[in-house]
Amino acid sequence: MEKVIEKEAYESLMGSPVVQNASKSVDQVREATPLPSVPAWASRARLIDIFESYKLAKVKTFSQSTQDGYFPRIQKFIDFYRAKGVVFIDEIRKAHASDYRDEVTRLQDSPLTIDNYTKTLKGFFDFAISVGKYGFENPFSNMHLVKKSERDKHTDSYIPYTKDEIQRLFVENFEAYCKRFKKPDLFFAPLVALALGMREDEIAQLYISDIYQKDGIWVLDVNDNGDDKEVKNQASIRLMPLTSQLLQTNFLDYYHMVKEKYGENSLLFPYLTKTASNGYSKNICYNWTQYKQKLIAVDEPQKVFHSLRKNVGAAMADKLIDLPLRKRVLGHTQNQDVTQTVYGSEYSLQNLKSLLEGLEWNIDFSRFQFEFKNENVLAGLVNAKAIKARKKELQKRLNLSS
Repeated sequence: MEKVIEKEAYESLMGSPVVQNASKSVDQVREATPLPSVPAWASRARLIDIFESYKLAKVKTFSQSTQDGYFPRIQKFIDFYRAKGVVFIDEIRKAHASDYRDEVTRLQDSPLTIDNYTKTLKGFFDFAISVGKYGFENPFSNMHLVKKSERDKHTDSYIPYTKDEIQRLFVENFEAYCKRFKKPDLFFAPLVALALGMREDEIAQLYISDIYQKDGIWVLDVNDNGDDKEVKNQASIRLMPLTSQLLQTNFLDYYHMVKEKYGENSLLFPYLTKTASNGYSKNICYNWTQYKQKLIAVDEPQKVFHSLRKNVGAAMADKLIDLPLRKRVLGHTQNQDVTQTVYGSEYSLQNLKSLLEGLEWNIDFSRFQFEFKNENVLAGLVNAKAIKARKKELQKRLNLSS
């Protein structure tokens, strides 16, 4: 900044005293040419402050699930560069965005997941630009790894288990299954997913009040009633009949025990706590992955807990079940199918039950009896949850008081 006029503008911006030894000719120039207005974005804003403004702006427009997905990604980005001494948003350039995507790529396997990170951060910088706190081109623009035309392929990348693998998971290693899954959610969730095709979070967030009889058929009511429950889409809200296979297990005995001990307002698995990224189902997915990794070698990354749901979809397709009916079972949207959504009628629970019971798994479900000797089997787990919640609340109060 060799020109005095530029030096004074910069020092004024930075809050430093303006040098007063300019020559008369420069003063004349200043009178003739006033200082250019300083753009709003030039005032240095911290990344963390912009993030707080972003959350306030989006908390009413983003669903809770979107917040739980987006906000931690942005926080990780801020923490990553804070560790490198980068605090202000105007320090971030395209190279920083590229370096961070490389870091995410190192930690993530799925190109779609990597793209979701860059998409989230692009939205964050779009916000910063819109409120006048970032005066450069969005550094996360045009950084997608997956073309729009290919996104469905990546989204649908999980594949079902083979018939031999189903036998390995549920029959040949039955004792290992029981030994591994000593908590009710871990024990029953794979059986429900295979019999009904339900999502892991739909199972984990069930309440006692979501299990009842309708038209003489026991059902699981998948809904988003309550602040802690979410569904993927409107079509996910549905009644799923308990099949004869599931009724051969002691699932209903377990349900009655929890109902009597903890009441209608209890979670079916009352010891579970909700996490930001996986809802109530984190432990279910993790433990299933650990279990099946020892048994499945082929296409291992594409075969996860969600693959049990894929098995149900594939089995229905093999039996030439109509697509709208398959979508109803799986809770998929009808994609504006006017014939079905306007003129179609709800499938009866008995028809749904008969369809699901017709899927052949070659598994003796009656062997799956969760071991609980008395109603106190869950007491330790539930008490541990309560203690953890009290500690968390106490810590929160201490942080506020300090």
